[in-house]
Amino acid sequence: MSLILRSVQKTPSFNFNKLRDDIVALRRIMRVDRFELAVVCMDEPQVRELNKLYNGRDEPTDVLSFPRYQNLKPGKLPDPWSDVNDLGDIYLGISSIQAWCEKNHIDLDTGLPLVVTHGLCKLIGYKDDSLGQWKQMHERELKIIEKFNKQSGRDLPFLCPVPNVNKGQKQALIPAEESLI
Repeated sequence: MSLILRSVQKTPSFNFNKLRDDIVALRRIMRVDRFELAVVCMDEPQVRELNKLYNGRDEPTDVLSFPRYQNLKPGKLPDPWSDVNDLGDIYLGISSIQAWCEKNHIDLDTGLPLVVTHGLCKLIGYKDDSLGQWKQMHERELKIIEKFNKQSGRDLPFLCPVPNVNKGQKQALIPAEESLI
């Protein structure tokens, strides 16, 4: 089904076509390519406002996911042939992702598919509100990135989000080998 990818941010710049191709590949790997998806790249003030409005956090963030289906069991997809085949929306805070990429010595075009993977996992029912939920999501993200690397011939690092077990605490991304699993 359709993918709507839009950039309403000004800087930093990134390879828009590469991001689109990466999202297409990730959707295929995750078997969600029959669902509609919108991904919007935003400036810091825009993503901060969404984070404040919907999460009560007055701070910028790297990714916000708004699933169409609220009570999915992790990884259990709804019927793609139903009348509503919209997976949801992902908003990327490009400035926050760029800062994280610089901290981890990777370029933005490498970091974007990692963050999109996290956003897609949230759309299909994975959560990171507790350590147990985060571990489950973490394992799924690692498998997705491994398949992505194998299929694309790329070598994305295995980076995953830190559990967000304390509400209001900002998430950060860490290398998988340093994770709690």
